[in-house]
This record gives sequence, structure tokens and C-alpha cells, in this order.
Amino acid sequence: MEADRQDGRPTLTVPLDSGLSLPTGAAKSAVEELGRRIANDLYRPGEPIPTEPELAASLGVSRATVRDAIKVLSGKGLIRTARRYGTRVRPIEEWNLLDADVASWHDPTHPRIGRMFAETTELRCIIEPAAAALAAERATLAQTEAISAAANAMHPGKSDVAEMFAADCTFHATILEATGNMMMRQLKPIILTVLRISYEFGVLVKDGEPVTREGHIHVADAIGRRDSSAARTEMEHMLQNNRRTAEQYWSRKASQGSS
Repeated sequence: MEADRQDGRPTLTVPLDSGLSLPTGAAKSAVEELGRRIANDLYRPGEPIPTEPELAASLGVSRATVRDAIKVLSGKGLIRTARRYGTRVRPIEEWNLLDADVASWHDPTHPRIGRMFAETTELRCIIEPAAAALAAERATLAQTEAISAAANAMHPGKSDVAEMFAADCTFHATILEATGNMMMRQLKPIILTVLRISYEFGVLVKDGEPVTREGHIHVADAIGRRDSSAARTEMEHMLQNNRRTAEQYWSRKASQGSS
């Protein structure tokens, strides 16, 4: 985990290779600041962003660093650069909203982040119960042990959010791996993005502990028993609990943003 933001939210790194890494040093800081400006509508879709010299001055970096940052943001679908067109923010429909960084750059009170979380959670409710059922049927012994260990790593009293986040990522990623289904395995970045949002924004962590820890253990136990029906049901229960908790969280944030 990196240093916390000024708003107090932790900055987490997905502990698995998901192709979402940022550059280092000044370029990383420039990418993150520009990303936050775009995500929070300082620079709006369709509008040109400031010129390269203006951005270099406002960010306190070189023009070369600005160019590097622009390339990264272009790759994430946020901006487009073309001759006679300049550099403009792309329509939101073209953004890579499943990119963990793009999601993380939103302010907690921005209405878009709540919708993104709700819709990806809806997708998870379709995918992950089936994945848990398949994992119960197909997982290797090593995989069932890894799933159980990850679930139990989220124990009460653990104060290291990054450690809990890593265990949660391992839990869900290993279940997808254990399905033996290549297409389900490709969904890991989506799941890990939602988890990163959950932990960075504090959506599913209460008093320093994950609110669905027991749910994770019930899923792991069902997979370990090779009970596919129970694994599906327990995952459904856990995700529905997540959904209810998240709805309450984003409702509170929306109220704070409008007050």
C-alpha cells in the first residue's frame, strides 16, 4: 500500500498482475492528478484540456512528463489527441471504467462512482455464484487450501487494510482460477477493480474489518466440502449482503455531497 491521499483514503495496489500499473515518479503523480481532474469533471467530456505548457506549469513537471502522462490517460480511454483536434476528454462511454485507477480517481461523493460500483456488483452477482459452484467441483486441493487461507486471513482485529485487501483479492481470484474456465479467469480484473473500490472508499469495511468476513469463510468451507450447491448459495448471500451495504454507503455519500 502506498501513502494515503490527502482525503484519507488508502491507495491500494492490486496484488496480482492485471496490466493496470502506472509509471513511477513525477509521471505517476501527473497521471493521477490529471486523472482525478478528468474523473471529477474539472475537464469535461468533449472539452479540450489545457495546453502542454499550461499543464506542465500547473503540475510542476516537465513537458516531457506531461506527454508521458497523456499517453497513459489515452490508453485508459480518458483522452484523445489528434492534429487539428487537440487533446480532449473522450465521451464517458469510451472510458475504461473497469480500470481500477479510473475508478479510484473519482471523489467518493461523485454520483458516477456509486453507479459503477452498483453495476459491477450486479455483474458479480451473476458470475461469482456460478464460479463458486464450479470451483467446488473442479478446484485442486492446493486451490481449496488457498481459498480457505485467504478467507481466514481476514480475521477480526486486523488493522492492515492492504493486507486484508490482498487476502480478499487472492480469495476471489483463486475461485475464478479454480473454475478451470478460461473465460471466467479473464474476469479477474473486473472483480479486483470492485474490491479495490470497496477498500479504498471504505465501502465494505466497518471499524477496520471486512463486513462479509464470515461470508467468505462459509464460501470457502462449501468449496472445501465439494458442495457446489452450497458454494453457489453462500456466494449469493455474501454478494447480496455486499450490495445492501454498498447501497447504504453510497446513499450516505450522496447525501453528504448534496448538503
